[in-house]
Amino acid sequence: MEKKISGWGNNKFIKSKIYFPKKISEIKKLIKPKTIARGLGRSYGDSSIQPNSTIITTKLDKILYFNDKTGIIEAESGIAIEAILGAIVKKGWFLPVTPGSKKITLGGMVASNVHGKNHHKVGSFKDHIINLKIINQNKKLLICSKEKNNKLFNYTVGGMGLTGIIYSCKFKLKKIKSNLIYQEKIKNNNLKETINSIKESHNWEYNVSWIDTSAQKKNLGRSILTRGKFIDSKVNKFYNYKKKITFPKIFPSWFIGAFFIRVLNFLYFNFSDLKKAKTDIDSFFYPLDKVENWNVAYGKKGFISYQCLIPYKNAYSVIKKILSLIKEKKIYSFVSVLKSMGKNDGYLSFGSPGFTIVFDFPIYKNIYNTLDKIDQIVLTNNGRLYLTKDSRVSNENFRKINKVFFGKDFKKFRKNSSKIFNSLQSERLKI
Repeated sequence: MEKKISGWGNNKFIKSKIYFPKKISEIKKLIKPKTIARGLGRSYGDSSIQPNSTIITTKLDKILYFNDKTGIIEAESGIAIEAILGAIVKKGWFLPVTPGSKKITLGGMVASNVHGKNHHKVGSFKDHIINLKIINQNKKLLICSKEKNNKLFNYTVGGMGLTGIIYSCKFKLKKIKSNLIYQEKIKNNNLKETINSIKESHNWEYNVSWIDTSAQKKNLGRSILTRGKFIDSKVNKFYNYKKKITFPKIFPSWFIGAFFIRVLNFLYFNFSDLKKAKTDIDSFFYPLDKVENWNVAYGKKGFISYQCLIPYKNAYSVIKKILSLIKEKKIYSFVSVLKSMGKNDGYLSFGSPGFTIVFDFPIYKNIYNTLDKIDQIVLTNNGRLYLTKDSRVSNENFRKINKVFFGKDFKKFRKNSSKIFNSLQSERLKI
């Protein structure tokens, strides 16, 4: 069937031929030149869109193996985090790494090599994968790992679907004694305090800071840091699917603009509850999922998500420069997050020692020009861009920033798969 689809940012709708295979044999029949896989469509830009053939994996949603004694699990790529949690939390397990939404498929976690609030401790998802089953450009189902077919493994994790269709993933879970998290929130009045607060929270299992992008000059970079750890005592392990709010599609594009975001930022910074407390998995890890379709609040124009990584060296001055530019151009963001990152796990992985900062911007008149300027700041300071968020970086800038995608080894490996697996993003960036 043909349908207009978009990334989660809703900023570009493209008519595409979409397919919903239920088994491996059906996937093999669908593989042809210009094909890309797609899960729940939660990557923000055009990385899971291919007008010629978009294979949607959501009917490949079975748990194939789960040992609740060892915490080893294997599942098909189209299963959502939410469904995995429903099976594992009651048995005393949790994901080793989780992104900020549970409406993401396992295949999407692999293709994006997701990182969480604990990257400084445990790295990216790749560090916890045992093996993958992938259908390649020759329609062969291959098992790959760090030891077997290791190039296919290393270029699939973080490879944005450009090496084949991920059928399944086997990985190691994290043992927990409770489904509750002990959390603390700390208010920081400027960027220096924010960075110090993150550093002082390094020994915490999870930490992340919300940033007020519209703060005045002396308060530039002010934040609320949230840090937490699972409670080390037996409590109810039952995982509840909580009732969600759904927004009607009535919001005009001007609704979430500079003034509204300034008000939201002011209210959130000044009136957030800073009490030390016990909280649940959904509230701590997935607060945005409380609204099923929060992206529609940005209206028909959608929004642009932007995520970069800045190495620890000179991080304060670089992040200050980015926040100052945002303030100067008045392209404020409400969903704005700063967190620390740890060791890089190689090849195409985004995570690396430094600070990652992410913004969700409405489509301001000057947004593209301003983001080009931020690209230059990232480029001149040896930073990186996260492709899962991207919908607009130029090929020229991306080639300079994320050089690993254009290295001889990856180009050689991609030579055959490039004839088959391509997204609008890979075509735009000439990967």
